[in-house]
Amino acid sequence: METVGQILSIARSSKNLSINDISIELKISKSIIINLENDNIINNPDIIFNIGHLRSYSNFLELDTDTIIKKFKDQVLFNNHEEKKNITPIIENNFFKLEKFFAASLIVIIFTSFYFLFIDQNDNEINFALVPDIPESLEPIVEKANTFNNNLSQTSDVNNSDLITNSSAIASIETEEGMTTVATLKMLNPTWLQLRDESNNIILSKLMDKDEEFSYELNLNYNITAGNAGNILVLIDGEVRGKIGKFGDILDSFILYKNFTN
Repeated sequence: METVGQILSIARSSKNLSINDISIELKISKSIIINLENDNIINNPDIIFNIGHLRSYSNFLELDTDTIIKKFKDQVLFNNHEEKKNITPIIENNFFKLEKFFAASLIVIIFTSFYFLFIDQNDNEINFALVPDIPESLEPIVEKANTFNNNLSQTSDVNNSDLITNSSAIASIETEEGMTTVATLKMLNPTWLQLRDESNNIILSKLMDKDEEFSYELNLNYNITAGNAGNILVLIDGEVRGKIGKFGDILDSFILYKNFTN
């Protein structure tokens, strides 16, 4: 049975194309193309990037992309199971287990003492985080969006400028009554993002910077693939609807609709 890498290699050769030709045309590094053709892709945090590259490569070779993607996922999952089966169990000496237990207990005691001595006495409520999911300037906006449906009767007199105080959160394409609905994707942290149209043509494929935005007409039904859905804030016609997913979620071919809320 042919692997995904063999299918890609045969299709490329039949079109008399070199790896260098593919790299230049799709703006994908040669090492990634070689790894795809050699089935040298493993299931790690970079798997979503490789799926995006594989989709572009398969479309370029005019293959059945949906079948290729499914076969690739099954193949990577199978290889991952094989690797787990080949792991040789390590028998630890009881002495080393006991030593690790004492070391872990000592660490817990030290951190607990540090907490009660330096943290708890100054702040009885933990109201901080090392890395906030949403910038402080946008927290009131998201909170307002989440409670909008429960307070609809009270918001008719609220001015839009009071709802969104950070100019960077306003959609880059303004809309008026009767015009096309516009969706804006705002990056809360650096996140890889790919958008494809209904014909699988790539509209955008790049690592987006923090606070960077991309807007498009909602009726275009773009497919969204992203490395971390929790870093993407959604605005529909300038109204904040919440994040597109949870922190750490990987999106593959997600489509936004006008009634989206989260």
